[in-house]
Amino acid sequence: MRIGLIRHGETDWNAQMKLQGATDIPLNERGVEQAADAGRLLRGSDWTRMVASPLTRARHTGELIAAELGLDEPELIPNLAERSFGELEGQHVYRPDGSRTSLEHPSVEPVDAVVERAFEALTEIATRYPNDNVLALSHGTVIRFVLDQLLDWQAPHISNVALSVLESDADSPRGFAVRSANGYRHYPR
Repeated sequence: MRIGLIRHGETDWNAQMKLQGATDIPLNERGVEQAADAGRLLRGSDWTRMVASPLTRARHTGELIAAELGLDEPELIPNLAERSFGELEGQHVYRPDGSRTSLEHPSVEPVDAVVERAFEALTEIATRYPNDNVLALSHGTVIRFVLDQLLDWQAPHISNVALSVLESDADSPRGFAVRSANGYRHYPR
C-alpha cells in the first residue's frame, strides 16, 4: 500500500508569497495547468484511488489529476487540510527587512496538532484502502511536517504538484516509510 502525497497547484497567494493556511484560495491559471500536467505525467502509473483536503486548491488539483487518470473524484479528508496560520493568513512570508514572518503567534495552529492530524489522515487512508495505491492531495506545510517526522530532518520547501511517496511499513516510525520526497521522478516519462 502506497500513499502519494501531492501538494496542490499554484494559487495567486503562492505566487505573491502570502501565508494561505485555512483561507480557501483557488488555483490560478498556472495552478490549473500544473495540475493537468501532473495528471498527464501520472498516466500509466498504478495509482488506484484519490483523496484530498477539502480546501478548494487541493480538491480542484485532485479533480484535474483524477480526470487525466480516469479515477473517481477525490474523497475529502478534513485532516489533510493546511495548517491554520490564524491572524497571519494573507501576510507576506517575508517581512520588509527580509526576515521570515514569525509563526510564533497564539492564533497559529501548533505544529504538534498538525502532525497528529496529518498522521491520523494517513492511518485512516491506509486502514480504509489497504489494497490500493492512493494519491492524497494536500498542502506544503502538512507534507513537510510528515516528511520531517518520518525522515528525522527538516524537509525543504515542498513545490507545487510535487509528489512524495510513502509506503506502509510496520517497522518504520508511525507506520510509513518515505520512498521519495518532493519530486517528479516517479511520474512515468
